[in-house]
Amino acid sequence: MPQYATPAYWEQRVWLNYIATELHKNFISPFRHGNWLPNTTDSKTLVWIRVQPRLAFVEQQLAAGGPYLLGDTFSVADPYLFVMTNWMQRLGYSFDSLPQLAKFDSLMRQRPAVQRVFAQEGQPHSLVDGE
Repeated sequence: MPQYATPAYWEQRVWLNYIATELHKNFISPFRHGNWLPNTTDSKTLVWIRVQPRLAFVEQQLAAGGPYLLGDTFSVADPYLFVMTNWMQRLGYSFDSLPQLAKFDSLMRQRPAVQRVFAQEGQPHSLVDGE
């Protein structure tokens, strides 16, 4: 059976599309030039208003079967979701109402490949010009 004929293959594609269209596009740093948001102190709040319900949906899915998006199976969609949880941390958003996402983020940070990337990439760039 070809790989694309499996339910897991299509479930990965569903998650990749959800992350791209519902999280990534709404989860852009409020301080990024050319962003759809004005560069104001309210920008972070505006981003959170847009992404929090979408993150809550992911939270429910992880609670139903986690620790990964496909249950116990690590897939290509998980690193993409990790980018979003990493952005949460960089922007100072709380995981208090999202304990499954907090566990997911912690689990991803323990992966040797993630640790190698962080070691190679170093500190992230500043979110504010001039810092």
